[in-house]
Amino acid sequence: MPRMRKGAVQIRFEILEFLYYHTRPQLRTYIWRKATSLSYDDFLKHLDFLREKDLIREGEDGFCRITEEGRKVYEELHNALASIL
Repeated sequence: MPRMRKGAVQIRFEILEFLYYHTRPQLRTYIWRKATSLSYDDFLKHLDFLREKDLIREGEDGFCRITEEGRKVYEELHNALASIL
């Protein structure tokens, strides 16, 4: 059976989830390798989206962390998924 492609929401949720549970700042390339199976270019598009929405912040050193808003969005999505699955 062929693998189904993940949608943008699922990919972004998984990035937020990784940062939610890894409370220390994480290097961008480490997040890419551990939280996704995307090409690096595709990963950067999702990371840019999350930054634009102020759900994550990235320092000049390439380390990312989830923002308070990102934590709230992750928790809301997590709770919504739990109630329908």
